[in-house]
Parts: sequence; C-alpha cells; structure tokens
Amino acid sequence: MAIARRTLLKACLGATQFGLLSSLLSGRARAQSVEGPTKLLTFFMSGGWMPLWAFCPLSPDEITRYLPRPTTLSGEPVYFDANQVVALDGSGATGPVGGAQPLRTPALWDEAALAAGSPDPRTSGLTSPHGWSWKHHRLWENALVVHGVDQMSAAHVSAQVSALCGVASSDFKSPSVQALAAHHLYDAHPDRPLPFVWISGTPRPAALSLRPEATPLRIAREADIDLLFSMTKPQAWTGLRASDIGSTLPPRDFSGAALNEPFHLNPMEDWAMRRARRFAEGAVPSMESALESIHDSLLGVSRTLAADVASRVGNTQAFEHTPQPYWIPPGNNPYATDVRVATDNGANWKLELDLALKLLKSEVTTSVAVECLGANRFGFDMGHSVGHEVEFVHCRGAFDLIGRFLGEMKATPGRAAGRSLLDDTLVLVLSDFSRTWPSAPTCDHWPTTSVIFAGGGINPNRMIGTYDVASKPVGLQGYLGAPIAIQESSGLAHRVPRSADIVTTALAVLGVSGIRIPGGNGEIIGVRAGT
Repeated sequence: MAIARRTLLKACLGATQFGLLSSLLSGRARAQSVEGPTKLLTFFMSGGWMPLWAFCPLSPDEITRYLPRPTTLSGEPVYFDANQVVALDGSGATGPVGGAQPLRTPALWDEAALAAGSPDPRTSGLTSPHGWSWKHHRLWENALVVHGVDQMSAAHVSAQVSALCGVASSDFKSPSVQALAAHHLYDAHPDRPLPFVWISGTPRPAALSLRPEATPLRIAREADIDLLFSMTKPQAWTGLRASDIGSTLPPRDFSGAALNEPFHLNPMEDWAMRRARRFAEGAVPSMESALESIHDSLLGVSRTLAADVASRVGNTQAFEHTPQPYWIPPGNNPYATDVRVATDNGANWKLELDLALKLLKSEVTTSVAVECLGANRFGFDMGHSVGHEVEFVHCRGAFDLIGRFLGEMKATPGRAAGRSLLDDTLVLVLSDFSRTWPSAPTCDHWPTTSVIFAGGGINPNRMIGTYDVASKPVGLQGYLGAPIAIQESSGLAHRVPRSADIVTTALAVLGVSGIRIPGGNGEIIGVRAGT
C-alpha cells in the first residue's frame, strides 16, 4: 500500500474511536437545502488578537473615556479618537440600525487619496491604509461582527478549543465547526474529494464521532496534494494503477453491489474490500460496523485518487481578479503588508492563503482551516512584552490582509450566475480570546472576543452585541459582553453570547440545524439571513 493510502486510511479510521459522543452530536442535526453558502473557511488569529482595533462597537463617549489617546509608533498611527471611527458604508450612523449598528472601523487613512488610486500620504505619520481593503471592496455588503463572545477561558489551549467547538477544555469534547460542516454537507456535495482540509493553525481540529469524511486532512502546501492524492509518482504507482493493468473491476458498496461511479478498482483494492466484506459475514454488530468503516474508507481513498485533485487544484489560479495595493510593485506578492514596525513581504502567508483560495475555487473541498498571523509571523501572544502599540499595528495589518483576501473572493465568479465565491462561502474570523484593554502598558489575556462573519447567507453591515464597559469590575482591565437575543431549543433567551452559539449560528447559516453542544447552545438572532 502506498504512503498516500496509508496516511488517508489512518486519518479516516481515527474518527471512529469516539463513539461515546454520538448521541450528543448528529442524531438530530440535519442539513437543509438552502441557496446560501455551501463552503466554510476559518481564519484563526492564534494567540488572541484585539478585534476592537478592527471593528469598534463603543459609543463616542465610551471611546473617549476608555481608550488611550492616539499616538504613533515608528511612523505608524496607533489608537484612534471618536471622530475617526466611521461606518464603512459612509452613512455616518453611530446608533442602532435595524437593531444593530452598521460596521464601524477606525478610518486611519486618507480616503480621497486612496479612492483616487494615489498613495496614502504616509510620510505625514498621521494616516495608514491598513483596513482600507474593507472600504475599497465594499465589504460591509458581505460581513457582520458579533461582539462580546465569551470563550469561557483565558488560557490559550482551552480557549482555542472553545473557539473551534464551543466547549472550553484542554481537548475536544465536541467536533470542531469545520468538521461538522464537512459532515453535514457531504451528502449534498459528495463530488468534493477533500471535504475538510486543515492547512495551518493550532490546535488540530477534531471530527470525533463524525463520519470519516469529516476528519481533517493536513495539507500544509500545494505540493502535499500531489504526494498524497495523485497517482503520478512512478516509484509508488507503476503497475498498481487500474489503468496500467486494464482493470474493469467496478467499485462496490459494503453489501457487494456495484456502484455507478466513474472509476475502476485495481486488484489490490478489490482484494482488500472483498476481504472486509467476507469477514463481516456472521460478525457481531460492533465488528461489522468496524469492518464497514474500513471498507468504506478504502473506497473513499479510491474515489479521492480517481478525482485527480492535484490537477484540479494545480490548474486553478489564486489571486487574479483584484489589483494589488499601491505599495506592492506589480507582479509581487499580493500578501505583502506595509507595517513599519515589521516590514513583511507576505512570504509567510502566500503558500497557505494561495492554497486556501485554490481549494475553494476548484470545488474540491467544503471546509478549509487556516491560521492568519501578523507580519513576519508575529504571534498575537506577544502583548506581554511589547504591549498594545505593536499589537495595534499588527492587528491592523492582518485586518487589511483578510479584507484583500475577501475582496478577491468577492470578485471571483461563484457556482451560479450573479454569485461570487464569497457568496458561496461562509468565512469566520476567530481567535482564542481577546486582550485586556489598554489601561496598562501590557496586553494580557481576557476571555471575551469578537467574531467576524463574512460571505453568503448572512445579514450584512451590522454589529451585534457590544462590551459592557459600564459595569466593569474595579481593578480589571477587560470587559464582558452584553446580553443579546439567542434562540435556544427551549425558547428565546437574552444573555451574553458564548463560543458554542457562534458554532451553532455558523452551521445554521450553512443550513445545518439541530446541533447539540455540551453545556448548551443557541443561534444568535440577526446573523443568518431571515432572522
């Protein structure tokens, strides 16, 4: 058996070892037929970023009272005053619109110059284009933010797990949101040979008791696809391909019935699956179930190899529809940032984000998980030593990068006329937690955060929830979230949102309902279109 087969089979079989949770997870959940997104992309800001620097829900009075005065760092603007926080849509609105504020961000740029295609006058030290991509690509039409989300932990590992599955713990007690999406959307999209691709980020997402197809496949570079899912390597495949030996053996299901699928088995696969079916005769139910999993995993390997994933991804271009920012020379890396405190050419993003874009565009996957760090792989856990000022600049740089990526998705044609790749995808920008507020020089952990939703199937241009600055406990630098409307299985509740609610709401946008998460969960009202 070749390395690709062993690797994929091992990953698939690993998902069968957690039967204990099956009654909690997928018994009642169901995927509905919707016109919304059918793919999920998660950006994980590892280490805990400060989402307030991207989108600010505070009132002008709260900004004046609780945030530090604007300053500069190596020529970069740091912090902002109340007058600099504007609605992205240009409405100037600061109060609730339809029960929620519009998307509001610190506009630390020269809009007239940038809109005219001229460089921002950065030499003045007063403006920065970071975040301009959200304005340039009109991303208020495609995004919303939920503020004040309780991750239920200020420890990195447990908060990372909480962000991905909704339960704060040192290990997964519930499948990650990406695995749940791959699991419930698989039947509707069985032609996607790599249902869940994990490109980067920690911890490794988990499928637990879900179907084998929901197990995350670790693919860090595009070259990994050719190694794992291609039969082109002669030293591994000569004489073993069905085409090499003229095989006409059809793929069969566990009952032995021939399947109407466009590929043939080689004798090695046929022998292994026939042996699994033979051993199942007269076996006890638990053994029969295990053998069926092995059989179907082998069949899944054959199906994936026959899909020629490497060619489909390799023949897909990454960035192609949107111009690069003015500070990047033509033809250079589109992921470069202009962060003076850590000038970066974007090399640390290019391989991973190009791969994410190509996977989504080539229709070979349902879920993609990728990490988004600051320039020069700045980890957002550096606040203890460098403080808020450096954190601010790196947050703004990463914020602009994500906006450019979403702008390319928005400009890429989707699966139907009039739709874009962004319409077909739900994008979540997550982090393990937020940071303490800048009333001290350092930037420490705090369990609440904000989550950005972008893509199809949502109510765009709104911020739901805020931070309860009025009831701040004496001596603490962080703030808790404010109560919002959440539809639980028992009825409508008004409480602070939790990470489990984010997972539930994201899946609802994808058309998946009935999810049960240990500790309780509900759908946040106002996120999904129609709520």
